[in-house]
Amino acid sequence: MKRIGIIGGMSYESTLHYYERINRQVNERAGGPTSADLVLRSVNFEDYHKLMEKGDWATIGRLLRAAARNLFLENQCNYVAIATNTMHKVAEYIAEPYTWMQHTGARAIRVEIPLVHIGDCIAKKCKEVGAKRVLLLGTKFTMTEDFMAKRLAQHGIEVMSVDNYPEEIEEIDRVIFDELCHGVVTAESKEFMMNFVYQFPADSDIRPDAIILGCTELEMILEQDDVDIPLINSTQAHIDKIVELCLED
Repeated sequence: MKRIGIIGGMSYESTLHYYERINRQVNERAGGPTSADLVLRSVNFEDYHKLMEKGDWATIGRLLRAAARNLFLENQCNYVAIATNTMHKVAEYIAEPYTWMQHTGARAIRVEIPLVHIGDCIAKKCKEVGAKRVLLLGTKFTMTEDFMAKRLAQHGIEVMSVDNYPEEIEEIDRVIFDELCHGVVTAESKEFMMNFVYQFPADSDIRPDAIILGCTELEMILEQDDVDIPLINSTQAHIDKIVELCLED
């Protein structure tokens, strides 16, 4: 079994889902008392949230890269995953090869962290349902910046623009950070989310092929039964790939 390093805590609610489902799915496939070989590095999300609000992504990148290096080098993880969509804004920085000096001796080696990118996992699910044009939901960073859209575009998937909905984007962001990250799901917020996504399928000119839950907490508030087009859960897509890598031998 391969060892997977997970950077979590952003938020701890979604990280709980990762830990539980990875182990359950590994056990279902391998049988017996099997559980996944995982190393979890759970960070204090408050520190990262403050940096996000200040726009200090350089510091976030350095912190996450250090965490990923520790998982890969010190904890001997075969793969590393970040249990959140938004932090994939700095994914290329984390996965960028670098020179590492071994503790024993003076030999320098070139290291590339094997990052399991959530965007690639989402793209795989999109292809399985034949989705080429998608509505991407998530934090305001995920919805208004292009780091996830570019990754999906590499797989031939177009992300619809939501630039005309600034108030809705802010409200989705608020629901994620003020409610879902604390394990709170309200009927009012669910109704808001439903109203937002349903205006797109109602218009044939801007109808997406699928809706992507591009935040690991959004599965708490939207389910497939809530919409009439495919709903792609980024959390589950990521978990499915991690389980596959766990058992690849």
